[in-house]
Amino acid sequence: MECDILSLLSAVCEVLPNPKLVLPDDTSLDKLLDWLKELSQGDGQYITHCQPCLLEFLHTVTKSEAIDPTVFSFTLKLTGLLASKEDSFILLQEREVLLYMFDPDSWHKMDLWENVSVRGGWLQGMWNMLQHQQALDFFCSKGLMKLVLCLQHDESFFLASLTNQVLAHILNSIMLPVLSSHIASGVQSCPLSGEFPVKTDWASIKTEVMHHITKSLASEEQAVVISGLRLLAVTVAQCREPIKRMLWKHALEPLEVLVNLQEESLNLSIMAVLQASAKTLLFIKPECKVVALMDAMLYSRNTNESVQCAALILEVDNCPEDLKRKATNVILRPLLCVTASPLQPHLPESVDLIPEALTVLLLYLQSPDLHATVLKKSYQAILKWLGICSPSPAVWFTISQDLFPLLTKLVCDGRWEVRDSTLEFIMQLTATLKGNCKYHEAFNNSGMTSLLLTALSDVEGYVQASAVAALGETLTEKSLCPSQQEEAVTHLLTILTQGTESFPRRAVVKVFTSWLKSQLSFPALDGYLSSVLSLGSNDFDWEVKVQTLEIANMLMDNSLGCYESSQKQCIKHALYKLMDLGLFDLLLKCLFDCDRPVSQKACALLLKLKNVMRETCCADRNDLTLEISKCSWGEEMLQICDKKQCAELSSSVKTEDPDSTRKMSLFNILELLDLEDMQCILSLSSDHVINSPQSVMEDILFAAQQNENNVVDCY
Repeated sequence: MECDILSLLSAVCEVLPNPKLVLPDDTSLDKLLDWLKELSQGDGQYITHCQPCLLEFLHTVTKSEAIDPTVFSFTLKLTGLLASKEDSFILLQEREVLLYMFDPDSWHKMDLWENVSVRGGWLQGMWNMLQHQQALDFFCSKGLMKLVLCLQHDESFFLASLTNQVLAHILNSIMLPVLSSHIASGVQSCPLSGEFPVKTDWASIKTEVMHHITKSLASEEQAVVISGLRLLAVTVAQCREPIKRMLWKHALEPLEVLVNLQEESLNLSIMAVLQASAKTLLFIKPECKVVALMDAMLYSRNTNESVQCAALILEVDNCPEDLKRKATNVILRPLLCVTASPLQPHLPESVDLIPEALTVLLLYLQSPDLHATVLKKSYQAILKWLGICSPSPAVWFTISQDLFPLLTKLVCDGRWEVRDSTLEFIMQLTATLKGNCKYHEAFNNSGMTSLLLTALSDVEGYVQASAVAALGETLTEKSLCPSQQEEAVTHLLTILTQGTESFPRRAVVKVFTSWLKSQLSFPALDGYLSSVLSLGSNDFDWEVKVQTLEIANMLMDNSLGCYESSQKQCIKHALYKLMDLGLFDLLLKCLFDCDRPVSQKACALLLKLKNVMRETCCADRNDLTLEISKCSWGEEMLQICDKKQCAELSSSVKTEDPDSTRKMSLFNILELLDLEDMQCILSLSSDHVINSPQSVMEDILFAAQQNENNVVDCY
């Protein structure tokens, strides 16, 4: 391993335990962990080089009285990763690191367990560790299964889903040694009873999980029942035989009770279990009753529920013909109404069916336990129907009085997937009906703009990003008043300035790019472009910087592309305007960026600029100067000048006074840079450093240094 990488890792391990550390972005530690995971997956030689500083870091954390939850979550995952190797496991156990990390009572005084990222880190770390028998023994002896089963009902959907995956892994892990021993002894098939002489503590795990599932399915709390169904679906899909059959045997009776209850909110979760079982040998065994349960799901329900169940049944491979025919009959009529007619969009009868189709689709959207796939399909169908022709007054009434209130409700749904899909639909709907005055009148009157502004503060980054995109599409309409436009732009810049997650910031820069491409013009836009370029160029996320460079590209095209090469004075004026926006500073800063896609795009834009200046600027091309002493890229430029013994350097740059202003003409800078050679080198390079460990660790150390500087400033 390279010494500089190892020294960077040691430095990072020293700063991470600082509770006041502000990380550069929400993915930096995940990227660092991914790199360490790659090292550990080899022969172990490279991770061994890292182990001393990593062990010292873990030891420091065990003695900490305060630590950032994100860093502690990373620490838990790292501990599990190291413990996945038996020799490291023994070392960590001897130093009592394992017991500290995976027993939350050890750090209960810091109230870290209340943080969802910490609970997720604990669970992921446990999953990382459970790769060998010693880890399973540790897990069983410390009674950690009870904590895992508690997380199965966690309020975080992501964490509950992760728990289901971990439980399936644990069940497979405790059965694998048993199966191996039977194969080694010449046993060719599993005992009919499904029982094996497993270790007592391992057998108790199997019993605990089965009891947890049956208890959850029999619960009077709907949320507990749904989480139990989700666990059953995952274990049936992922567990090996005979554990799969044993789980189904214990769960079948309470599952039959739930099917017969005909509770609408449970339908999709039950169907997920049945779909999972249909992909296994359980499907063809009559005593498992999978086909009978599917059949029961089709009837004694209202039309909306039956259609949803039928649609899921038709997705099952090798579905019995009788069951498939029944499902087809249930689903045919409403689907003909919703999907068949748009195939002939110019027929008058298709237009007449729009209100009926919307009514059916709105029924889908009103389901309290709406599946994400059904939601998206319904949104897609609405877009298709509304794209047939200009809606009638009756349809506008439905949109205004029924659709918009329903969207308002769904944007506030507790499930982030529902909120995200709904905001994405609002964006697509606005794009579909662009320029339609009636739509935008209904949109504004319903308070949808205010709803989008509120959604910008959503706790989920994906949802924020979709809200940004929807708001950006809304702002392309001239029906919005200037005050609304300015308020929206202010909100977007706040995300770009203060947002901690990458996805919303990327979305903001993309919105500004789309505005420039559509030649959108409103008073608030031009005044903020300089801020967007500055904030984008200083972002830690490489995609934000690349998208900011796309804004620079649009500005160059809009400013310089509209003049003939003979219009030199106009081009010169345009160049000065671009300089005032900070565009040249952006390009030169990004040229020396450590992320290859950033520097590659900046190089291409500088070459474009260089060609423009060569063609149009002659005698006065040195008038456009930059004060490189005030620029972050100035040091790199001075080094290039030193190597080339630049004449301009000796006359105007190299001075005895370090505080003096150092200026260079933009044209000379472009000539000195050897941009053509740089472009070749960048294009031939295959080692992307987008997520390189060096780049990630340098960002963390830079953030730590900035934090120290801020502390000094306070005094």
